Amino acid sequence: MKEGKVLAVCLSPTFQNTLVFDDFKEDEVNRAVSDLHIDASGKGINVIRILNQLGRRAECLVQLGGPRVQEYLDMGRKEGLEISAVLCDAITRTCTTVINRRLSTSTELVENAHEVSQKTDRDVKDRFLSILPGCKALVISGTKAPGFSADIYPWMVKKAKENGLIAVIDVKKQELINCLEHHPDIIKPNLSEFVETFFDDVRITENEDSESLKPRVMEKAKELYRDYGVKTILSRGRFDTWAFDGKEFITVPSINVPVVNTIGCGDSMTAGLVDALLDGRPFAESIRFGMQCAVQRASHLYHGL
Repeated sequence: MKEGKVLAVCLSPTFQNTLVFDDFKEDEVNRAVSDLHIDASGKGINVIRILNQLGRRAECLVQLGGPRVQEYLDMGRKEGLEISAVLCDAITRTCTTVINRRLSTSTELVENAHEVSQKTDRDVKDRFLSILPGCKALVISGTKAPGFSADIYPWMVKKAKENGLIAVIDVKKQELINCLEHHPDIIKPNLSEFVETFFDDVRITENEDSESLKPRVMEKAKELYRDYGVKTILSRGRFDTWAFDGKEFITVPSINVPVVNTIGCGDSMTAGLVDALLDGRPFAESIRFGMQCAVQRASHLYHGL
């Protein structure tokens, strides 16, 4: 394994079901053409899966509850994933990916995370502090389950920076804003999430052509760097990725390949980015490597590279 362990935080873990259909019609009986495939998942789990495949030691902190906890841990163990689970009363959710071969689409059906207790919040913080020593990077990905305190993500960023870790934050809206005062190194929402977080008067979809917004978006990224020292990476679906490294604006061209399943591509990009940064690669090169990981992930059906 490479030197430099990564701690990923996933406070909305899930079982991920994947079903493949030759076609899918609403309000009809649809029969899958493949057996149900189930993974231990959640954005942070997706990140450490890729890091593990890249030869980087990584551990994911999650909360798990309900009758399938051992099943989740066994799935992770079978893949060689290092999962640190805080047990709780909230049942771990299940999400389903529907692959439509005719349209070459992957649709995610998302079950909301169940509410956790204040005790779970305290237990997660305690476990976080026990894992932090020896880590070189922190990745926080995705929304947290209801019941977690509003300060848990900012608190984690603060502790990570106090301990000299690289902090990469892939969250949105108020959770992202709350983290900024503790100076994460990189924020990595997609452009749609960035716009939703910082602009009140415009909304775009993830795969919408947003070139006209570039001057305004880049000005905001420049402002965030000036005020908080944070670099920005903005994925744009099938379009080029935009970034600001504190000195210059960077456009990383998209890579066009046949797409099989897009679920987890953003997490794969995050994993590749962090792996490259810990290897000492320059910022723009690290983004390109992350995009290569995302493309490789999208090119086949199930999670991983």
